[in-house]
Amino acid sequence: MDFPPIHDKLWHIKNCPLFHALSPEEYEAIRSTVQMYEVAKNKILPPPPEGEPSLFVVKRGYVQLTYSDEDGREAVVILLGPGDVFGSLDPNDLTFGERCRTVSEACVCRISRQKFEHMLQKYPNLAFRLTKFSLLRINRLQVRLAEMMMRQADERLALALLDLDEQVGREEPDGRRKLTLALTHADLAKLIGTSREMVTILFSKFRKKGLIDTEKGWIYLRDTGGLRKMTVHG
Repeated sequence: MDFPPIHDKLWHIKNCPLFHALSPEEYEAIRSTVQMYEVAKNKILPPPPEGEPSLFVVKRGYVQLTYSDEDGREAVVILLGPGDVFGSLDPNDLTFGERCRTVSEACVCRISRQKFEHMLQKYPNLAFRLTKFSLLRINRLQVRLAEMMMRQADERLALALLDLDEQVGREEPDGRRKLTLALTHADLAKLIGTSREMVTILFSKFRKKGLIDTEKGWIYLRDTGGLRKMTVHG
């Protein structure tokens, strides 16, 4: 899909799943409420002004939510793409919460808590859609936590590659599936909770088994069925 310039705010609002329930008049009414900005690849999203609790929607590109420990090690909590919602509306949450880093160039929509609460009162359908988005995210986080606790590193990598294929996979003329989001071994390590060195070892094994190829920084899935078999127990 070709995206118009960021200043065409109404187009972005209309194509945001969170706002699909609005009428044309309501789209116009919230135009001034939504702030949109573009962020370059591999950049931390700037926090809201003065730590103001806000809701964020990914309009274009991909953002990873990460947590880091006292030693500076990072773990990716979840990878979010177009239409995904994150952030906080808690008035007591004066920090950004998660660290949000772009994995690609991204367009992000921000709505302050005060403005969004006003929108919820005016457009009740938004409350239902926000609840739906929140429950979907909680489910995804629960599944990721279970995978991290119960699966071996090779299984987690296979699952991550299959998930990425659903999000950013593209069929190539030779039958392979290209992951159109460029990820390094370090990126994948943070995503599956292991070391970069382990991902490098697993990639070598996956290539020897004919499951994947890597060319010029891109990942190609040669055998999605084989990857899926790795994730099935019993």
